[in-house]
Amino acid sequence: MARKPKTAPILQTDRLRLRPFRASDLKAAHALYGDGENLRYWGVAPSPSLDNTRKMMRWHISCAPAHYMIWAVEEKKSKHLVGIINYFRRDRREKRVEVGWLIRPGMQGKGYMTEAGQALLRHLIDTLKVHRVEALIRPENKPSAALAKRLGFRLEGGPLRDRWLVGDKWHSVMLYGLIAGEER
Repeated sequence: MARKPKTAPILQTDRLRLRPFRASDLKAAHALYGDGENLRYWGVAPSPSLDNTRKMMRWHISCAPAHYMIWAVEEKKSKHLVGIINYFRRDRREKRVEVGWLIRPGMQGKGYMTEAGQALLRHLIDTLKVHRVEALIRPENKPSAALAKRLGFRLEGGPLRDRWLVGDKWHSVMLYGLIAGEER
């Protein structure tokens, strides 16, 4: 009996389409991942080259929705990639998952990640039946902490010391949690 192919869902909001990455997103993805200033709070070092970003994109394109999913956040009107949003470290038994997001600097402050985050949370809670969603955020990343709070997350602990190794430097993070039914 043939197995049903694993398909990545497309999530829609008023202004955005959260869709699977495709090979043609390489340059736009590199604009995100190659920008050291924009990745200063991210859990990985900036991509030093287009070839390095191409290697990263293989993981994005070959998603495994049972375990992780990375969406390209695309503005519907212009069809431009404005950022990414994802879930990972999905624990199906405990109905728990971690989330993350990244937006292009020129797109910040327009409410796009709030909109994308709400769509992601609806999918996680309503479709995947996740009970607990976690976000690890560096203490100095005030915009991301504010977004988590807008989405209904609560600061639960931290700093979790030396949680992320980025390049050769350790970073501490704060733990934000959201329980199904608390999202906004």
